[in-house]
This record gives sequence, C-alpha cells and structure tokens, in this order.
Amino acid sequence: MAQASSSYRPYLAFVRAGKESLHRRLIAENPDRNWDCCVSWYVPPEPEQLAEHYCSGGFNKLDGFLEFWKSQPRPWPWRYTAVLDDDLYLKPGALSFFFEECERQGAYIAQPGLNWFTNITLKMLIRNPACIARRVSYVEVMAPTFSAAALQDLIHTFDWTRSTWGTDVAWACLAEGRQPLYVIDAVGMDHTRTGDGRPTAFYRKLKAMGVEPGQELADIRARFPGFGGQRTLKSGHVYRPDIPRALGPSAMWAFERLKFIARTRRQWAKHLRAWRARLEDTLGGRQPT
Repeated sequence: MAQASSSYRPYLAFVRAGKESLHRRLIAENPDRNWDCCVSWYVPPEPEQLAEHYCSGGFNKLDGFLEFWKSQPRPWPWRYTAVLDDDLYLKPGALSFFFEECERQGAYIAQPGLNWFTNITLKMLIRNPACIARRVSYVEVMAPTFSAAALQDLIHTFDWTRSTWGTDVAWACLAEGRQPLYVIDAVGMDHTRTGDGRPTAFYRKLKAMGVEPGQELADIRARFPGFGGQRTLKSGHVYRPDIPRALGPSAMWAFERLKFIARTRRQWAKHLRAWRARLEDTLGGRQPT
C-alpha cells in the first residue's frame, strides 16, 4: 500500500485497474480534483505514482475494495466513495462535480448517468436530459458511489458473490423505501469497453471455478423476494432549472420512453460484434480463447 499524502480530499475514487485503465486520464485531466484516487490492480502493479493510494489483491473489484477498507482509518475519511470499473470515462471536471452533486442531493448511493450511445446494460441508467438527479430503485455495480453511511451499512455485502452479480441488487433491496438512490443525470459517463461477444479472463476464471454468475444473481434475488425491481421512481426527482416546473415530470417521462432508441442500438451493435467475432475465427484472423 502506498500513500502520497497524510491529508485527504473530501471524496474517493477507487478504481479496479488493469493495464489499460482510464484512471490515468481521469487524474491527468483533473488537476484541481476534489477526490483522492485508490488504484487496486488486478494485474501485476504498474510502475506509477499518480494516485494517492495503491493496493492489490482480492478476487474481484469488491474484494479489492474490502482489502483497502480494512487498511484505512476509522472513521472513514471520505464523504463519498465511488467504486469504479477501469473502463469508465468522464469529461474533465465531471467526476468532481458528480461528487458535489451527490452531497447536495443527500444521496445514499448514486452513479453518473450513462451517455446515450455508450455501452449500456439497463436503459433506466441512461441520462435523462430533463433531470439533474433522478430517484431510482437501483444503481449498477459498475460505478456505485456510496455515502460514508452507506458504506458502513453495506460493506458486509461486498463478499456475497464471487462474480459481483447480484450484489447491486442486494444494495437496492436493503435501501428500498429507506434511503435515497440517485442517477445523477447532470453528469454523463462513457462505458468504453464491451465484451465483444466473448467471455473475459475474469469470466473464464469463474467458469473454471464452477461459479455461474446468473445463478449468483438468482440466489440474491431469492433472498429478497419483495424487491420492486429496477426502475425510475415516481417522485423525488430534481429537474433542470431551465424547464418550467409544471413541465418537468412530463419531460422526464417522455425521455424515459425514448430510451428504447439507445437500447435498440445496443442490441444491433451486440449482434454485429458477435457476427464479426465468428467471421474472424472462421477466417483465422483470431484464435479462440
């Protein structure tokens, strides 16, 4: 573990990082950032000293965070902590603004909104142009951002699955009806990588261990049979100030319905990637892994 300074900024970005991690770019483009960075390597550590903290270990991202959590002082020194995949990109200054918006809204857990034509899983997490912050029932494990209170409450769930599938559902279920979850639509985020139709090394490792991510997700859901599902809630949203107050809800729901456009594009792109992978294998351009 390496630490560049004994002082702490208000917020923390924890990045589970490989060789192509975007944390370097996020740091370089934010010289006045209000967040410390912890890089948790899932590859042999790179020779760099850009972040305030470095660590390694842990089978997955949440395991890696647990290792870091155990090494830090109490009380936890950061007001909000983002636990990020390494293929996420936010424009210069956006991550700092995102943290500040989490605090303004009193978010328990939050995440930035996904840009419309990036790689997405759930359309409810795509940015809604009518909102600054949108109350939701769920945030994804890709970029969950926890208040200090949420971390204290939920840290015991971080090792519930090996794949991380379903852990975000557990957070949603434990917070449902009690604590506010937000997508911060004022901030856009790009998910820059895709599986390209093939399992990654991490999922091949899970398969070799006999771990089925879908079954882990099903097991979590079975623990919380009353969960109302992943959705934008009916109320509690913060609308953009340039939208007349009376029109805010109608505008928001109109954009929610239009998100099928991004979803349809993603489905076509997925089919194209899978077709391209099969063609390249057939032609000998790539060897199956």
